[in-house]
Amino acid sequence: MKYPPLENKLRTYRFEQLQTRYMLRYWFQGIIALISVMALLVALFREQALPAAFLVLAAGGFSLVTLTAGYLGRKRALQALRSELPPGETYEPPRELF
Repeated sequence: MKYPPLENKLRTYRFEQLQTRYMLRYWFQGIIALISVMALLVALFREQALPAAFLVLAAGGFSLVTLTAGYLGRKRALQALRSELPPGETYEPPRELF
């Protein structure tokens, strides 16, 4: 005997777990890449650029990494959850504003 509201709630809970896992993974990898790029820029243009320019670039890079990690984490979590479902069943996650 199946109870659809409970199944949907459990799938949403599982989706949120997967989304958090993948989002944190992508965010961490993006931050590592951002720090590497910023360190390279500082090493190359240390004498010629203003320190404020590095702060602006770092802030822009951080927001880009955060938005991209959220999008890719949601997409990957949805793929993983759909692969866990039995054949013939579908799942649509709740909409979020990103």
